[in-house]
Amino acid sequence: MTTDPWGRPIPIPQHPMAKRSMILGLIGLCGFFVLLVPVLLSPFAWYYGAVARREMDRAPTQWSNRSEATTGLVCGIIGTALLALAVMVGALVVGSLALLLTFEGGYSD
Repeated sequence: MTTDPWGRPIPIPQHPMAKRSMILGLIGLCGFFVLLVPVLLSPFAWYYGAVARREMDRAPTQWSNRSEATTGLVCGIIGTALLALAVMVGALVVGSLALLLTFEGGYSD
């Protein structure tokens, strides 16, 4: 850690994408259970968390807040998995309804 001329430690700046990733991940994950629309933010949280962690690995003395980036990354992964599950269930429901509505039953008048 570097110090100023008086010997006090200089704090390492926080990575801006780490906090953004955590906020988007938590909104996406919690919003899935409330409204289902905020889960669309989860892939962005995953991306920002991965970018922030990669930049922190390259220059560990330049950035801090690795835990926030990890939180956003994990919440983004879980939210993206829930989004994929919701899309598959939605496609299954729409496909089932389309099949039921086109089925005639074999009876004629």
